[in-house]
Amino acid sequence: MPRVSIQDTQQTVEIPSDAILYDALADLGVELPHGCLSGSCGACRIDVISGADKLAPAGVIEQNTIEAICEEYRQTRGPEFLQGKNIRLSCRAKVCGDITVLPLARK
Repeated sequence: MPRVSIQDTQQTVEIPSDAILYDALADLGVELPHGCLSGSCGACRIDVISGADKLAPAGVIEQNTIEAICEEYRQTRGPEFLQGKNIRLSCRAKVCGDITVLPLARK
């Protein structure tokens, strides 16, 4: 089973392979920020610190939302904020191996 580490809380848990990150963590009582849980609002945005290749590729809905989030960050925080970040949505990201994530505050 893949191990998921959450950087800001120092928690590490095991979840089923091919599980949606948000759902699997919620089943274990681990809360992440969220909103619509359908991939449209971006409130569940995370930075994948390591293991980005252990997530299934983003679908169209997730990719569109990520693009909008990145544009928002470029305008509000500058392009340097995105350097080294791999933004995904926890409500859509399917986990296939070990990852480390950091929830990103929506501001």
